[in-house]
Amino acid sequence: MTPGLDLALMRTRESTSKVRTGCSTCKARRVKCDESKPICQRCAIGRRRCEYNTARAAPRRTVFTVYLPPQSQPTFFVNHYGLDFFHHNIASNLNGQFDSTFWSNLVLQLSHSEPSIRHAVSAISVIYRDVESSLQQPAGYVNANEEAQNEWNTAARSLSARIQAHPNSILVPLVCCLLFTCIEFLTGNGESSLLHAQSGLKILAPFRDNKQQAPGPESGLSSNDHKTIEEHVVPIFSRLNVLCSLAGIIIPPVYAPTANSNEESPQKDLGDSRQRLVEVLDLCIRFIHDAIPKAVMFQTNIGDLIEQAKLQARLEVWRNQLNKLLERMQAAGNPTNQDAVNMLLVHYKIIYIWIRSCTTAGEMVTDSYHADFEELVHHAEQIAKPTEMATPQSLSFDMQTLGPLYFTALKCRHPEIRRRALDMLQLAPRREGLWNAHYAYVTAKRVIELEERDLNGQELPNETSRICGLPLPDDEARIYSLGERPFDYRKFDRNVVPSPAYPGILEAVFQTKPWGEWGECQKITEYIKL
Repeated sequence: MTPGLDLALMRTRESTSKVRTGCSTCKARRVKCDESKPICQRCAIGRRRCEYNTARAAPRRTVFTVYLPPQSQPTFFVNHYGLDFFHHNIASNLNGQFDSTFWSNLVLQLSHSEPSIRHAVSAISVIYRDVESSLQQPAGYVNANEEAQNEWNTAARSLSARIQAHPNSILVPLVCCLLFTCIEFLTGNGESSLLHAQSGLKILAPFRDNKQQAPGPESGLSSNDHKTIEEHVVPIFSRLNVLCSLAGIIIPPVYAPTANSNEESPQKDLGDSRQRLVEVLDLCIRFIHDAIPKAVMFQTNIGDLIEQAKLQARLEVWRNQLNKLLERMQAAGNPTNQDAVNMLLVHYKIIYIWIRSCTTAGEMVTDSYHADFEELVHHAEQIAKPTEMATPQSLSFDMQTLGPLYFTALKCRHPEIRRRALDMLQLAPRREGLWNAHYAYVTAKRVIELEERDLNGQELPNETSRICGLPLPDDEARIYSLGERPFDYRKFDRNVVPSPAYPGILEAVFQTKPWGEWGECQKITEYIKL
């Protein structure tokens, strides 16, 4: 044979399939074994000793499913302390009572391939640790870790470069908007957090006209990006939109308000139930925002009452569908996340009371809902479990119990119920989006003192002593601090990380109607020590 033919034969023999479980003799000779036992055919023909290594088992393989962005770019994995801390200490809190995969799955998976997201996550971890440290300091603040600003700057530069390289890809910019909003929530910077949130909602503008918009060249979205945004990103922004509306920042909804044709269809799970409730909440809060000023001026018209009735009906449809979902889950023997159910019922109850009372002038209208207030507080107590004296979490990205409990403490005139709500405010997340639980607690406490100062503890406050029109205070309501070193952390930019319970003075403007509902308002400004 010629050398060329020998090489061809060698390649033919090399290309045969390899057997990794053959006898030791065939493996040593580098020949294929037919695995006949107790002696294989090759060893029998050659009269060789045939042994099988029974001690070695076939190697086990572990399969990992990892989300990869649709763009063709290298994926690299890093052992980063910031990512690890976020995964174990922050993500689950941001998910709340629901099995959301945005913070614990999508964000962490994207962080392995997207520098902007990885550095933003690292910045959140550093600031979160600073906030936790500030709670232990008598001064109520700590000097900001420079690493946080460095990581944030790097994230911003990486995001800018990515947008230039992939101008039609919006998944990563949307996730970064949410991460930057989270950073501002942690530091109590309400104005900047709204700017980031509004930037993300503007990016989502193409989704507003049609929820089922198909991906393609015109939309600038790949099918993978479109699916991920619809399933994971849009629900976060829709809840963030509700938080903005509650803060009085009315911006266009994620989707154009339309008659929800499938709202009477069965709810798939608690996550689906939550998303449907958020859509109804958003419509209700927008209506309430317009209805209350009309009610105060006695300008409510028939159109307002018709729209109110429609929203009440949609809310009741949601409640009936939740009951049916829970019945199906119980019949199928599926475990129920009771904390998630209680959270849904807290939100349902607060909007149930609010939407029914918003078109009626006067503070005594809520007296008809004492039983509903009691039920709301009961569900909140089941979530926080006050007997365990759990430490409140530092931040909730979504609406949880702070707003409903604050509303109950202000509007419910029943002494016992409103004090239970007041106590529960101390167990609510220290920051819930734009709001501060400590400020809400001291404000509600002062309102109760003012309304009941002439009562014996059992009576209900009368109409003329009620405090009306009081918004939920945020960090911007603090005017100056107490202590040896007077300073306002906002003037120090990001050099200081304040505690959510930072000692200072809260300016509160209370409004009463001592001459009755038709009389003029009297404003009282107080400075409450935090």
